This record gives sequence, structure tokens and C-alpha cells, in this order.
Amino acid sequence: MDLLKKIKSFKIKNLFKLDRKALVISILGMVILVTSPVLADEVIHYGRIHHGVEINNIPIGHLTPSEAEKKVSETLNSVLDKPVIIQYEDKKWELMPFEIETKINASKSIERAYEVGRRGSFGYRLKIRFLSWFHSVDSPLIFYTNSKLLNKFIDDVAAEVDIDSQDASLKIDGIDVEVIKNQVGMKVKKTDLFSKIRDAVISFKNRTFDLPMTILPATITEEGIKKAQKDVVSMLKSSLFLKYSDLLWEIEPEKIGELVAFSKVEKSIEGKTKFFLEATLDKKKTEAYIKELTKDIGNEAQDAKFEVSGAKVKIIPSIDGSEIDTAAAFRETEKVIKNNFPREVILKTRTVAPDLTTEEAQAMGIKERVSVFTTRYSPSNIPRVNNIHLLAKALEGVMVAPGEVFSFNEAVGPRTAKKGYMEAPTIVNGELVSTVGGGVCQVGTTIFNTAFFGGYPIVKRSNHSFYISKYPTGRDATVSYGGADFKFRNDTSAHILIKTYYTSSSVSVSFYSTDFGVKVSYKTSQFTNAKPYSIEYVDDPTLLVGEQVVEEQGINGFDVTVYRTITRNGEIIKKDKFFSHYKPKKSVVRVGTKKEELEETVPEKHEEVTPTI
Repeated sequence: MDLLKKIKSFKIKNLFKLDRKALVISILGMVILVTSPVLADEVIHYGRIHHGVEINNIPIGHLTPSEAEKKVSETLNSVLDKPVIIQYEDKKWELMPFEIETKINASKSIERAYEVGRRGSFGYRLKIRFLSWFHSVDSPLIFYTNSKLLNKFIDDVAAEVDIDSQDASLKIDGIDVEVIKNQVGMKVKKTDLFSKIRDAVISFKNRTFDLPMTILPATITEEGIKKAQKDVVSMLKSSLFLKYSDLLWEIEPEKIGELVAFSKVEKSIEGKTKFFLEATLDKKKTEAYIKELTKDIGNEAQDAKFEVSGAKVKIIPSIDGSEIDTAAAFRETEKVIKNNFPREVILKTRTVAPDLTTEEAQAMGIKERVSVFTTRYSPSNIPRVNNIHLLAKALEGVMVAPGEVFSFNEAVGPRTAKKGYMEAPTIVNGELVSTVGGGVCQVGTTIFNTAFFGGYPIVKRSNHSFYISKYPTGRDATVSYGGADFKFRNDTSAHILIKTYYTSSSVSVSFYSTDFGVKVSYKTSQFTNAKPYSIEYVDDPTLLVGEQVVEEQGINGFDVTVYRTITRNGEIIKKDKFFSHYKPKKSVVRVGTKKEELEETVPEKHEEVTPTI
């Protein structure tokens, strides 16, 4: 029994060994069967592009990269010498590839082609290699075009053929109403055209194609203007009358036609959106016309005014105005304009509030004079006096709101001959020259000192390049349009009203506001960094030798600082300082070079007397 079991066990083990060997042999056979073609393919294509690979329909399989690059370059050179042709109806456009800077990157294209069957997972590579023996595998051609130039070409084509759709509309000529039929529009599909041209520039066959166009239907058809046409005919049927008290104005049909406006309206009908033309009166034009017709009805509103008397301010109360209520008139006109009779509108007036009411003026806090300063000048320089007066007029009545920064140049504006300014001496780059608007610094210095003694923060101020003795030392201010400016800020809760006064020899600037108990004191430092002026001698042949005339007086240069202390109700609230650096101004002296002419002395002639014997 035990022997029998051993025999059976021996046979089973041997059989198992025999089956395992067969299995291994079978698997090895299958591996060899599968890998042999792969190995063969690998050997065949070692260093070469795989079978069936094409670039732009150019077969390059089995070629080395260098051979393939040469073939692609030579083949495509002929393509780049041929135009791309776009057709539309009776029009034709030809575009040469070089016009859009078309360039083929053959080297990069071949690199990509060589990777076919060599990149990706093992299974994917096997699949590509297997399929390439039965049909071609396209590898993309890498090329470039100048998109900017291509888009410009497309825009030029579109400019020639694009036609906007035209909605049906109405045209009014007097009292006649003309129907304008709708038209279908056409527009180039620019994105499609871009793609088609890009494909065509490298194509061997498809280099001519039709221009891709899209239809633009009109949104309003003739059906959509019928109601508007009916309304317009009704509006122009007869005159419209406006009545106020015993006054009557007639608006004739021709004028009504000028006031008609058309608009596109959208409506949903049976779940579909449709557009219609609507005829109405133009609100802006109609109200303006009614206002012009009735301009003599009512009275203008009068703003509150500030009347200054010395140091005090009095408010002249505002007065309401009245005028025809054009908005109400327009609403009534709209109601009757499409009806037959009566076509009459009864006009009403409305109250017109002033721009500045009494209450608003009172809330501004302009009660009294809080600061004033005066500078003087020679009345002999007529152009300069003229300019000072014009500048003072420009500043008269200027308001500076709480928190606002006042700018001299913004308030006065350009100083031009057109405004009446004349040429007068002005300091430019340290030299005294004649310019239009000379004298502006006189007013600039005056308003600076008014703000200085008012205790207001000075935002911007520049001193003159050299010292001018007629101005307060260290408290001058130069201004020029487009250059130096004077600015101060109103740091109070009340408005500032600027008032100016002038005579032939002086100009004053006053600030009127609320007196908050501000007092200003100042101290001027000693002169420092003194620099004496130089002297320039100029030969003058009209003066005798030894004679001298000072043409321009020299001025020494120096630095000076003004210290300001501001108090409110006896308490110091701020201290600041103003530094001025004055350059020396050279003296110009004319020196005589003319020599004195000596009179020639002729001896007296005496008659010779012969003595008588």
C-alpha cells in the first residue's frame, strides 16, 4: 500500500516538472515571437526616423535627421514662393508668405518627428511603431508667422468687404415721412480667416479658398417700424399750442418733426425677443425749445452776496427766481402730441433757487476781516501798474473753502497779452528782463503776507533770486505761470473771501472770514552767508575818459530767516519759519572811452608897420 502511494506520488511530481518546462518554453517562444519584430524595428530605425512618419505630407521615414531636414527645407522652399489666394465674389487678395514673415523651423520639426515611436509609455511606443507600417503618422511642422502683420492684412480685407446691417427706420423731411428699408450686413470671420491663412501658407494644394463670412441680419424689419410710422404721421398732423396766461405759442408740424426722436425697444413676443422702432419727442431738445420760447416769462434768481464795508461783512439776501416748468411742459406735450384735438398744453411756472442761498452764505462764516496787507510801487511804470490792477481784479471775490489749498497760478491763470497784460520788468533766472505780465510778484508778495499774518499754513512759497528792498525782508514771494507758485491752506472751519483794492501806487489784499482769535508775531534774523556783489565794467564810447555811470546797481547776496509764532486766545498753537537765500546781483558800470578833443590855438596875425621917416 505504501509502495503504491510512492509510485503515484512520483508520477505526479514528474508530470508537474514536465508541464513547467513546457510552460517556460512556450513563454520564451512567445517573447521571442513578440520581441523579434520590435528588435528588428529598433535595428532598422537606429538613428533614423521611423517608418511612415510625415511632416506636412512630406514622407521622411527611414531618413536620418540631417537627411530629413534637408528634404523638408528643399521641398517647402517652393511652397513659400507661392501666394495664398482669398476669393470673395468679384474680389481677390493674394498674400505672399514672406509678407507675414513666414519662417519654417525645419530643425525643430525634425527633432519632433524623430521622437515619434521613441517617446511615451512602452505600450504607446509599440502601438505607434506597429501602426506606422500600415498608415502614415503626421508629425507637425513647426513654423512662425508675424501675427501683427497677419492681423493687419485681415483688417484691411475686412475694411473692404464688411457691411453693417441696417435696421429699417424712418426719415422726416418737413412733414413727409420716408421709410428706410432694412438691409442685411456681412462681416469677415476674422478668427477663421486667421486659421485658414496659417494653414494655407505651408500647404501644397489648398492655397486658394473662399473668404469666410458671416451674415448680420437687421434687428428691426419693416414690420417693426409700422407703429412708429403711424405715430409720427399723427404727431405731424397739426400744430401744437403752448398757453400761459394770455400768451400763446404755436409749434408748427415742421418744427415738431425736428423734435422727434427714434429709439430701439425690445419686446418679448411668444417667448421670442423682437425689436421695434419707437417714435417720441426728444426730451432735451423739446425742453430747450420750450425754454427758449418762454424765456421772457419769470425772473432770474439772485444769489446771496457779501457786501464788505471796512472790516465788516454784510450779507445781501438771496432772491428766488421763477421760470416755466419745462419738465412738466414736456410731460404734458407727450400726452397730447399723438392725439388729434385739442393739441394744447397749459404751461406752469416753477421756483428757481439761487446757486447761493442766504442760509448757505451765513453758514460759510464770512463775517469780518481777519487779515490785510498792502504793498506800494511807483506809478510811473504804466505797463507794470496795468498788470498789477489786472491781477488784483483776477483775485477779487475768490473763495477758499475749509481745507482747500489756494493756488495763485490756478486762481489767476496765464498772464497773456490777450487778457490785457503788458510787457514790464520781471526777474528771470536772476536777470531783470521785460516780459508780458511783469509785476505779478508785487501781488504775489502782497497775498503771501496777507496769508502770513492771517496765521494760515503756507504750502508753497519761493523768494526772489535777489533781494528787493521795497519788499519786507524775507517775506517776498515770486510767482510765474508754469513755474514758481504761491499756495496756502485754509485750515479753519470757515470760508475765506479774498478782496482786493488798488490805486496807482499801492495794492491791498484782504481776507474775510471768522475771527478765531488768531494773532501772529514774527522775528527776522540777522543776515548770514553774506556775498558781496561783483562789478562789471562796460566800455562806453559816449562817455569821456574818466567818467563812469552806474547802469545797474549791485545788490549783496545773503541768507535770512523769518520766524512766525501763531497764537489763539493767547496760547501758542504753531511756530514755523521761512528761509530765503538771495544771490548777489552784479553791478554794471559804464566806463567812458572817449578822449577829450583839444581846441587848436592859432597865433594872432599882426600887420607889419613901416616906420615913416
